[in-house]
Parts: sequence; structure tokens; C-alpha cells
Amino acid sequence: RLGVRFHLGTVVERAEKQGSGVELTLGNGEQLQADLVVSAVGLRPRTELAREAGIRSGRGIQVNRALETSAPDVFALGDCAEVDGRVLLYVLPLMACARALAKTLAGTRTEVSYGTMPVMVKTPCCPTAVCPPPMDAEGEWQVEQDGADVKALFRSPDGDTLGFAVTGRFALEKQTLAKEVPPIHRD
Repeated sequence: RLGVRFHLGTVVERAEKQGSGVELTLGNGEQLQADLVVSAVGLRPRTELAREAGIRSGRGIQVNRALETSAPDVFALGDCAEVDGRVLLYVLPLMACARALAKTLAGTRTEVSYGTMPVMVKTPCCPTAVCPPPMDAEGEWQVEQDGADVKALFRSPDGDTLGFAVTGRFALEKQTLAKEVPPIHRD
């Protein structure tokens, strides 16, 4: 039997093997038992070389929408780039950046434009799509769940959908939900 529960607004502090399963301790003190834990810990940009070269860096190498760093004629894109304060560690933003930078290098200065970019976790037993809200977004998660089928919507105080996470049968709604979420960067 497959069962999924989301514990939003906290982090895993500790995971310890317990028999054939795992015991988790969350940052809020809650303890959970699980048969299996799936963790997407993500990537972290390596910015040491850029910093040593005097290029401004934060969570990534800081660039404007034209992918220009603080050093003349030096560009950054992909997992290491922090475009207007956002580090997007997946393929769709990289492709958008590559297209924009190619035009710039060919002589037409072009700023990158991102639409809404849900991240897909392609697992046959539990398809999942996540579109995180902006880091500084105000609002709360509203969660609907039926077993492994979960729809979690991050809503602003005005009721606007700013992000979502869906699994199981709700994953079929990802395209519709993506249209409700504002684009990351507008033209």
C-alpha cells in the first residue's frame, strides 16, 4: 500500500534506521515512522572561483536578465547563475538562458524570460509535480489528500495560487495549475 504525507513548513533534522524502516525527527520536534523516504536535497552552486575573481555572488553567481555578471564580458547561466535573485536548478531555465545568451553573443542583446516552470518527478508509482512559490511569498499551504493523491496549493492572502505540489491522480492537473501561477520573469 502506497501512502504519502506532506509535512510542510519544517525540515528533517534527523533520519535514523529503525528495523526495516526509518524514524524521522522534524525541525518542529515531530517524530515520524516511514518505510521509505524520498528526499530531493537539490544542488548548490559552486561560486568559489567567481568570488575569487571578484564577481558578485550570493546563492549563485549574480547576473541580470541578460546573464551579465559584475565583470565586463563575463556571463553565467545554468545551475550556478542567480538570475535577478533566483537560482533555478533544473533544465527548463537552463534552456531559456542558453537561447537568450546565444542571441546576445550573436549580437542581439537578449534578456531571459521564464514562464511558470513546474518540476516533474517521473516515478510511475507516484507521479509528482512541484512549482515552488517565490522565497519571499506570503501565504499558506492548503492541502487536499486522498491516500497517495495529494494536491497542495500555496495561496496568497488574496487567494491567488503562487505555487503547488501534486502527486498521484492530482498530477494530471499540473498544466492547469501552472497556468494559475504567475510567471517567474515576464517579458
